Amino acid sequence: METILALIAGTLYGLVIGIIPSAGATTGLVALFGVIHYFTGEPYLGVVFLMAVVAASTTGDSFAGILLGIPGANSAAATMVDGFPLAQQGRASYAISAAVTTSTANGVLWGCLVFLLLPWYSKLLMILGIPELWAFMVLALATVGFVSTSNWIKSIVAIALGIFLGLVGVDPETNAPRFTLGWFYLQDGIQLMPVVAGLFAVPELVYGLRTGQTARIAHNELWLGVRATWENRWLALRGGFIGAFIGLLPGLGGTMADWMAYGSAVAANPKEQFGNGNIKGVIGPEGANNAQKATSMIPTVLFGIPGAPFAAILMALFMYLNFEMGTPDIAADTEFFFSLGFGFLAATVLVAILCLVFIRPITHICTVPYKYYFPFLLFVIVWACMQYTGTLADLAVLAAFSVLGMLCKHYRFSRPALLMAFILADKIESFTLQLASLYSVGDLITRPIFMAVMLFTVGIFAYSLKRKGSIDYA
Repeated sequence: METILALIAGTLYGLVIGIIPSAGATTGLVALFGVIHYFTGEPYLGVVFLMAVVAASTTGDSFAGILLGIPGANSAAATMVDGFPLAQQGRASYAISAAVTTSTANGVLWGCLVFLLLPWYSKLLMILGIPELWAFMVLALATVGFVSTSNWIKSIVAIALGIFLGLVGVDPETNAPRFTLGWFYLQDGIQLMPVVAGLFAVPELVYGLRTGQTARIAHNELWLGVRATWENRWLALRGGFIGAFIGLLPGLGGTMADWMAYGSAVAANPKEQFGNGNIKGVIGPEGANNAQKATSMIPTVLFGIPGAPFAAILMALFMYLNFEMGTPDIAADTEFFFSLGFGFLAATVLVAILCLVFIRPITHICTVPYKYYFPFLLFVIVWACMQYTGTLADLAVLAAFSVLGMLCKHYRFSRPALLMAFILADKIESFTLQLASLYSVGDLITRPIFMAVMLFTVGIFAYSLKRKGSIDYA
């Protein structure tokens, strides 16, 4: 009974965290450091609770993106590209049911594959080194930059700006301030929350307030979303495979997985328009998110290497419960593995049921005119962004990125590319320095996975030059 209560509590908390704009699993887990000590007497219940939070928030974070045009987490931005236009067309239940069904199916599939076979995955991870991880990051930037918009020159500008902004802070080699303009506030780098809120949330809120648009709701389309997932099951499964593979690669995270899956959906349907409400643009990335969360647990548990940012927080919470990842003791703890699997799989199914059963009252948020919930959402955004220092400096950064976001939206510079580059900037710098110091060109051309990924990246760039543009999302 206690296990079920822990599962329900984690699922409900995770769902709420997922729905909150710009929150997501990482934010939800950080907030649990103040309560995790309640599980020290029953640590396996804590494992169930934490995994339920991860699974539920991952499914729930698509709601804000689809309903409001504000990603519940930065990895949900890909779903927003086509999901938000569907909501504006009065088809929110169609988009949400397709998103939930796709996420759930891949979460259960890859959750079973991961947690039933977890001890046997170590050999797969040993073949990937720094060159391969660096190549996958370049591939991710190419996917989001050259597939999410038809103007590749503007994408390159957005990527370069994102990397530059991501490098603001302290130089890791010299420990000296870098690009801070003498502002002490920036020495810890630019915080992610105001970047996400400024690029995506504020521009969409301003646009909605200006247009006064209110969506129409069609509730009879719930099962149409489920059927759309079945009709596009290979697209959903391909997204799941992409997410699962990215989850295996330490530290890369769900943003890369979702955008690569979205790019795959666009590339597989060159004659269709994306960015204006194509359900395939929802199903593709939604196949990746839960799958990525599941496979991220493989490097996290077996090697103590976080498979994604949320996994780093999860590792710290596990340590509070006296579970140390990457040790022989944890590899032999069958009850720990059972708790991991049960928490993730049961919560994945439970949150799907909750989302589909209560989809009608949830989607009614689309019927409320922007002028009524604009002040509330703006307050939530400002409050979230001021949690860093609580000073006017937080507001200044939010305001700067809000202006940048509106300029990017107006002049059609890719906001997803800018965000992806910002998130990956420090990893790109670190891996590039290691790549330059440890490997020669001769070494790299003898690594087949590295060469295959780089050739695929070049192919994506060539494709973006050739195509007429099936999507132009900014």
